[in-house]
Amino acid sequence: MKPNDLQQNITHFVEITSEKVGAEELRKQLRRCSDVTGSDVALVGANRLVGAVTSNDCLVCSLIIQSQTGYFIGPAATENDCQITYKLFMNGEVIPIFLQSLHERGIVYKIGEIAKMTASRALTSKQERVLKSALELGYYDYPKRVSTEDLSNAVGLAPSTVSEILKRAEKRIISGYFDRS
Repeated sequence: MKPNDLQQNITHFVEITSEKVGAEELRKQLRRCSDVTGSDVALVGANRLVGAVTSNDCLVCSLIIQSQTGYFIGPAATENDCQITYKLFMNGEVIPIFLQSLHERGIVYKIGEIAKMTASRALTSKQERVLKSALELGYYDYPKRVSTEDLSNAVGLAPSTVSEILKRAEKRIISGYFDRS
């Protein structure tokens, strides 16, 4: 499989900062990038942007999506050396396989931390089942491939129940992301 066979439009939630370039100039540079197909970023400081950037050339993200292992990608952050840092949430058993895929494609990476999810942040079996179905059926795709009602039919629960389960599961995952202790 060629790298281009994997590539697709990916939307990143990013934080871009620069000690040398102002936020407005960063926004202009972002719009001029040939790989960027869309952006919705806000200036949140003199040298900082936060928002969504859609790109058609992120091989790493495409590999994550193609792995079909059940994953979540936290917001990306740029480092001073223009490298991008991601927080990936994935099953520990597939980490070696994912890293091997990166290595085989010549993608240089650095692991900052590997941590187990604590019991207080773990999903219930129902949350995991609904969240995994939502991911597999395209609920989190852009644009969405299924509605909440379609998802509820697929998992055999009422739409309001599915919505509540997703909100609680997402809150646990997001809370775990922002808990830096």
